[in-house]
Amino acid sequence: SDVESKIIRINTGVGYHGEEERPTQIPFIAAGFFFASAEFLVDVPFDPYMPWCFMGEEIMLSMRAWTSGWSIYAPRYNWIAHQYRPGRMGLPKFWGSVGRLFGRPGPGFSNQLQLKLIKRVKYLVGYKDCCTREKLEEEGSELVLQEVEHYGFGNVRTREEYLEWAQIDVDNKKCHRTEWCNTGSLE
Repeated sequence: SDVESKIIRINTGVGYHGEEERPTQIPFIAAGFFFASAEFLVDVPFDPYMPWCFMGEEIMLSMRAWTSGWSIYAPRYNWIAHQYRPGRMGLPKFWGSVGRLFGRPGPGFSNQLQLKLIKRVKYLVGYKDCCTREKLEEEGSELVLQEVEHYGFGNVRTREEYLEWAQIDVDNKKCHRTEWCNTGSLE
């Protein structure tokens, strides 16, 4: 959607029905539920230039981890879940906290911040239509490039290798079905 600034949506694992007894590799980290040793934060420190990032957080975290040499695993059975419907329950949503913190309640303030942050995500992922360094500097958005080298990708595997491995087509803004993930064939 326009609010999400047309970021690539991760939605390729819906057809999985495996029976593996142990976790197998997957291409994406679930930002709200992942575990790693503390070394992970040395190799993939959280990016302070992407506060309150919602759309784009998981693709960036996944790409940064994978290019830093971390393989991503998940149990093949959903052992835990959360209710993602706080609005219907009268509870605040994640993005509402941004406006409350800055004294500007309502979804509009969060959306404005997200639209700026998503440019950093798109630059790193490789969106050529909007977010090359030259285009960002030309429009006065070079602030989103702060320390991008430090909080960008690792040097064990490349961005291009990740995009091919995870079946992400940046030019056409699509995630294709990852057969190896849906069959649980990478251990």
